[in-house]
Amino acid sequence: MYILGIDFGSRYIKAALSIVDQDNKITIIDTFSETHKASRKGTITDLVRAKEAFKSIVEKVKMKHEEEIDFYLITISGEGISTFTGTTKIPLWKQENEERRIKITKAHVNEVIKTAKLSYMTDNKVELHSIPQEYTIDDQQPTQNPIDMSGVKLKGSVYVIQAEKTQKENLVNILSDCGIENYRIIYSPLATSEAVLDEDDKETGMIMLSVGDQTTELVIYHGGILRMAKVIPFGSYNITKDLKILLKTDYKTANEIKKEKATAFIEDADPEKEIEVENSGIQNKLPTEEYVSKIVSARLKEVYDFAIHEIYKGSYQRIIHSPVMLTGPGSRLKGADKLFSQMNNSKTVNGKICGINTKDKEIHEEMFTVVGLIKYAVNNDLIVSEHDENEESKGMLFKMKRFFADIF
Repeated sequence: MYILGIDFGSRYIKAALSIVDQDNKITIIDTFSETHKASRKGTITDLVRAKEAFKSIVEKVKMKHEEEIDFYLITISGEGISTFTGTTKIPLWKQENEERRIKITKAHVNEVIKTAKLSYMTDNKVELHSIPQEYTIDDQQPTQNPIDMSGVKLKGSVYVIQAEKTQKENLVNILSDCGIENYRIIYSPLATSEAVLDEDDKETGMIMLSVGDQTTELVIYHGGILRMAKVIPFGSYNITKDLKILLKTDYKTANEIKKEKATAFIEDADPEKEIEVENSGIQNKLPTEEYVSKIVSARLKEVYDFAIHEIYKGSYQRIIHSPVMLTGPGSRLKGADKLFSQMNNSKTVNGKICGINTKDKEIHEEMFTVVGLIKYAVNNDLIVSEHDENEESKGMLFKMKRFFADIF
């Protein structure tokens, strides 16, 4: 099966063409990237331009590769996404049942999850993902699968990710305009974390922070369960803007200084060494490494402060002892890892792609999200082929015919 993943980022739209075999082995055939001006901080702000960008990158894939695409995956992100953890408890026994203890079925599990979500859902939101957390039967130890166990009461919790209706409708509009029917929309942080985390990371516990251009993603797993997935509405783009203004230069020069000459860790910056700035309006004195470092550090600290606040709010720093995984282009700035370690009093490790094969070229960090998109969909059985849908429809049709035959 050929699957095309598309990541609609803040400034770039990226695509990854992959083939998934019968054993769910993923092989990336090719990757693509184009700039666009259709969104801001992960949210589409110009639907016409968004459609043009989407069509352009899909056409580029199809022009280079003749394989027919069976399924499409697309990310969704931005400030319109919200999350909550719903928890509830339901009785399993009925009054006429003297023994009271009931064997738990799939229907009970569905009921407790449905009830847990009810009080949090709103009319202007639509559900993207509903991820069960844990179940507790009476006073027993929590479990991730209570089916066939017995008890009087079942308690369950679910992590729900939801988007504003208009935000999802915009993506559906784009796909519909392109004549695409077989697709899934997936929350971007889930895709990014899937690219760099394996099952052992999720089980032992891992905090992943991905610093992008205009947004930063925070994902936390513990005990094999997703505990948090958030988008912070700022990234390394703000650093470039500050350098551009304060060094009185153009965006391209400021971005090059950020990537090649600046350090986010002030202790590593030389207070005497000067940095030459091309196309600068400053004439009297060149800025020092320390001065530039203070600019970079101040902005990156804003991102880290927000993330650390979320981590400590959930007490995850206390229960997760693995190094914090840093990924995303912004995390590769010189000294970015040292700065986070200092602020969070923890070690860090660089995220690396895992569980995905490549045909030829290496997968660069800018492509982690779009590649992880495919891995997440495959690992969570989110891909339904046209053949599977036809078989499912035939099965439903047969059941309906049999039902009406029994009546009449």
